[in-house]
Amino acid sequence: MKPLYKTPEAKKTILALYDQKLQSLGIPYQEMDVETTFGRTRVIRAGRAGGKAVVLFHGINAGAPVTLEAVKALCDTYQFYAFDTPGQTTKSEEARLDTRGDAFALWADEVLDKLFLDTADFIGISYGAFILQKLMIYKPERLKKCLLIVPAGPSNGPFWTSMTKLTVPLIRFMLTKKEKHLRAFTKAFVPEEDQHMHQLQRALLTGVHMDFRRPRLTLFKEVQHLQNPVYLMVAGEDVFFPGNLAAKRARRIFPNLIEIYTLKDSKHIPSANLYNIMQQKIKSWLED
Repeated sequence: MKPLYKTPEAKKTILALYDQKLQSLGIPYQEMDVETTFGRTRVIRAGRAGGKAVVLFHGINAGAPVTLEAVKALCDTYQFYAFDTPGQTTKSEEARLDTRGDAFALWADEVLDKLFLDTADFIGISYGAFILQKLMIYKPERLKKCLLIVPAGPSNGPFWTSMTKLTVPLIRFMLTKKEKHLRAFTKAFVPEEDQHMHQLQRALLTGVHMDFRRPRLTLFKEVQHLQNPVYLMVAGEDVFFPGNLAAKRARRIFPNLIEIYTLKDSKHIPSANLYNIMQQKIKSWLED
């Protein structure tokens, strides 16, 4: 298996962006390393001591700080535990986990044990929602409420849309490394003003052995036993997991789906001006 990073310089650049985002949040936090049979896992704890525990799973290669940014206004109410996913460009173990079986659920289960969290509410964003669905399947006893935000798992985008908006611009960038081709690729899912994410995407595409496979879809038979409340937030302009398709299929596969909320006119990565709306909805679900 190829190493995660192509060069030591690429790793240094990406982790510097990680630190930059974490420090920019302007909130108190504690970084913890948890040892598991899957290797070391970095956890960032932030929020009100003694508040309701909420575990965060981030999007692919985004890292815990990006996820915390979207909910940081709720730190006065909740105690957040943001997990860095192993095998991604984070501060956890660099070895990738097998996506096909129960590895992600067993990993998260071990981390929760080490944190003395018997149960918690969970928020999974994008690829992090796929990880949360692994817990739904294999370790549902760990879960209270399950919040799936622009989630992988319920649906994938149409092939032709992905080809024209993502694959072709990506190939052009990988061949030329020109900024205009990078922008053509990222404009499909990154808000124009999000310069940090633009920098991160360039660093990822040029410095990491990327795994472009999408997670497979979750099946009804895998989660039909689930009794936990499930909430879904989708984006109207999501090129990866279109909101209308995700909502339609989620209604069929999750037996206790309570509510679906659509971020209208939002790309897969929401703009910062939508964070307040997202936080209000997330708080209403956690308190429901």
